Amino acid sequence: MSHVNSLISERLKKNSQTSKMSALAKQSASGNLTSFSGIFSLSELNEKEKEFLLNLLRQYAVGKEDLEQDFTSLTSITSEVKAINNQAAILHGERIKKAQSILTRYKDGAFTAWLLAAYGNRQTPYNFLQYYEFCEQLPKKLRPQIEAMPRQAVYTLASREAPLEKKQNFVESYQGETKAELLIKIRELFPLEDKDKRGPNWGENTIQQLKKLTAILDQKSVSISKVHQSLICELLDNLKVVVSGRKS
Repeated sequence: MSHVNSLISERLKKNSQTSKMSALAKQSASGNLTSFSGIFSLSELNEKEKEFLLNLLRQYAVGKEDLEQDFTSLTSITSEVKAINNQAAILHGERIKKAQSILTRYKDGAFTAWLLAAYGNRQTPYNFLQYYEFCEQLPKKLRPQIEAMPRQAVYTLASREAPLEKKQNFVESYQGETKAELLIKIRELFPLEDKDKRGPNWGENTIQQLKKLTAILDQKSVSISKVHQSLICELLDNLKVVVSGRKS
């Protein structure tokens, strides 16, 4: 009896493998088998994106192309590129979240120091983290929808203080709008409180500019007159007074 069961099991395994091979063969024949088949979830481009690609091909055509075939291939490639970018954001966010969970046990500033060491800035990894956390909060069925949305719009939506249900409804209502269109809608539907009006980060910008100036002036080839040295020191003293008098 065990011998019979073994034979049946082997037969089922062969049938399963044959079925998989047949499916792969069909994909290969149709040009749909790529290096990330089964790795990335592809989302179909919306009509605006397809129209853009078609207009691009028509605009730059020289008369020797197969527009139909090239449009099909370019559409597929564009969809794959978007899938790679979306998956990359998820993978980044997942790892940033893990690093955060480790570094919260250390002194304040450890996580920020790690972000700067790994990414060179804080904004990019924070965007990845918000994207990842937002995707994890939403139902899995909405993943294709959110992956189709412009990334910057998703970052902005994720950062807004609002009920998750309201954000979910916004994702569900997406109909191929551009990044600019979505950002306008987000500002209208999710307005910031007066105390949270996001603008330029003047503190961070000032620090970066001062670092650049310091690096330039530190070069041996740079010559500064005594008069200019005195004026620079005077301005720095004024800057100290201004900064120390600011409220945090």
